Amino acid sequence: MATFDPTIPPWLAASSCVGFTMLFVGSLYVFPVETAKSKLAKQVREHARYTATAAAAAGTTTQPLVHNPHTTTPPASPRPSFSSAISTHSNATTTSTSNTLIITTTKAPSTADNRAHRSSTHLHFIDTASSTANPRVSSSPATSSTSTFSASSVSSSSSASVSTLPPSSSASIIATTSITTKSGGSSLSAKPEVAIHPHSYSQYDQESARFQSPVENQKLDRNHPLVIKQRFKGIALTCFVVPFYLWWLFMFSGAISTDQSFWERLGRFLGLLGISIPNNIFKLVNHVVLPLLLVGCLFMGPTLMMFLSNELPFQQAFDWTTQRQHIQGLMGMRNFVVGPISEEFIFRACMVAIVANSGAQLPLMIFVLPLVFGIAHINHAYESYVKKGRTRQALINAAAMAAFQLLYTTLFGWFATFLFLRTSNLIGPCLCHTFCNMMGFPDVTNIQYFGRWKTWLYLTFVLGMVLFGLLLRPLTQPGWYGDEESSAYWNITMGAPAPHDS
Repeated sequence: MATFDPTIPPWLAASSCVGFTMLFVGSLYVFPVETAKSKLAKQVREHARYTATAAAAAGTTTQPLVHNPHTTTPPASPRPSFSSAISTHSNATTTSTSNTLIITTTKAPSTADNRAHRSSTHLHFIDTASSTANPRVSSSPATSSTSTFSASSVSSSSSASVSTLPPSSSASIIATTSITTKSGGSSLSAKPEVAIHPHSYSQYDQESARFQSPVENQKLDRNHPLVIKQRFKGIALTCFVVPFYLWWLFMFSGAISTDQSFWERLGRFLGLLGISIPNNIFKLVNHVVLPLLLVGCLFMGPTLMMFLSNELPFQQAFDWTTQRQHIQGLMGMRNFVVGPISEEFIFRACMVAIVANSGAQLPLMIFVLPLVFGIAHINHAYESYVKKGRTRQALINAAAMAAFQLLYTTLFGWFATFLFLRTSNLIGPCLCHTFCNMMGFPDVTNIQYFGRWKTWLYLTFVLGMVLFGLLLRPLTQPGWYGDEESSAYWNITMGAPAPHDS
């Protein structure tokens, strides 16, 4: 079987395909997802810097409060009139001090507009000395409840500064905050205990005894809108970088003749990537209808099951509004538009173009390249493993998921690569990819619920696979889609002598 002239070294073609895969998968994670947690972290860091600056100005060394990222409200920046650093001062000279944190919750009258979060919290750090005097705390608004831990005696000359934080912030301060106090010119370091006041029940989970944010409850997996939007950016970056690299490589290696005009070279380059318009309407229709007819044979069984369940268009259980909203949503755009086009462009067009110019044979391109496409989907299994807690059972489930995805994505890759080489165009593979995503993997386990139709359904599944095998080559004849001049891979699929660009 004739191939292109080997203008690109095989090792460079193979390493480029691996690089395309790593770039495509890596681009899904290159743009961080800016959630409420990440915005909160920025605000907490700003609050910490403000506190440290004010503490330095007051002559007291403090470490910023550590905020729990599960909460959704950042610490309020201290007002200029307040003491901006949580510190304590003592006029008495002593060698032993301890710190106590008192959290006082103030409940304001409820209103119709805001009944859940009308509360404020005051944190009191009390400098204590070896004395039997009662603690004296700086004044605060009228309070409904005060929680005090690590009760100890303080000297009557002690004073305490107050930092006011909202409930969602003060409730999550952890006990690792260290505070340096000044006592008679000597600095002593202590770690105050922390009391957590009762939190709003709308955000506090009593069963798990921890704070949860709406973002955490949603679990930012691959179907989260924020994740989908950011991955669109990464995919767009990949689809720009890869063809730019191929253009440079083809021009440098001589795969595209430099003696031609720019537009001739561009047409040749786009033809290798399967981006071309058929020269007549009849062949354009063939690019759309024939591949869908062929792949539809594989889904004869599932289509009959949908018919018997009244789930096909214009049947009772089919809701046009719901389907339209799903297709127009972010998940629909990913599954039916962005995903199929980007994957077929990278894993079919770009990889076939570079491997074909390395002198590879047709069977190698059809049966080996799709393995890379299958391996690129293993990241879904890893995400499932992480999401389910990295347990042993999660690892087993992820391994089974990876094996299953590798199997059916590779099988589809064989068909899509064969179709791309025969048609020299991305229209057919992209449409078939979208159709398969809409139908999902054929499920034979539900056949048992169809009673007397079970036998017919099994026969339909088998008949669909037989028809697919019989019609594969006739419906993908290159002559249906183009000619020797317009089809970039005509010579590979038809066995004709390879052309020489000069």
